[in-house]
This record gives sequence, structure tokens and C-alpha cells, in this order.
Amino acid sequence: MAYFKPPGQCPVCGEWVAKGQAACDECGACGQSGWKNSDVTAIHDGLDLPEDEFDYDAFIAREFGGNHGPASGQTQGLWFWVGLVLIFILLLGFLMPLLRT
Repeated sequence: MAYFKPPGQCPVCGEWVAKGQAACDECGACGQSGWKNSDVTAIHDGLDLPEDEFDYDAFIAREFGGNHGPASGQTQGLWFWVGLVLIFILLLGFLMPLLRT
């Protein structure tokens, strides 16, 4: 099986391997592996990756502190007043031509 050369059917999984491809898209077998089934988990066994699940909330709290939610009360109050002033200016812009007549 090590003599397989694309194009043709992969000798491992039977998927079509197009001309010029170095490996099978479906199973990952290639000429370097001798067109044997390449076990992806075996490749990553020596990486010493953690087994537990990643806790995103704990990461955010650890890296950026506990206040990572919506804007604080002071900031919300500021945006309320900014919005109120903008509405007032907009209304004033619409009403000024009417008052001049």
C-alpha cells in the first residue's frame, strides 16, 4: 500500500484523492505514513495537554478582575445624560425653523 500515488481512491478509507494532493482529506493518510490510517490522537499524546474543561468565566476573572460585565452604574448614567442632551439638540434643531415664522 505504500506505493499508492494519487489520483485514485485512498487505500485506507476509499475516498477520492485528487492528483497533486499529498494526503487524503478524509482520513489524513499520506505517503509519509505509508498510506496507513493516521491516528490524530496518537500524534497529540506527548503534548501534555490538560484533561479538564476550559472555564472561560474563571479565566476572565483571573486575567481581568471581577468586573467584566456590563458598564458600571456611573457609565450608564453618563450615557443617559448624553442621550438626553442629543435628543434636546435634535428637537431644538427641528423646532427653531418653526418658531422663526
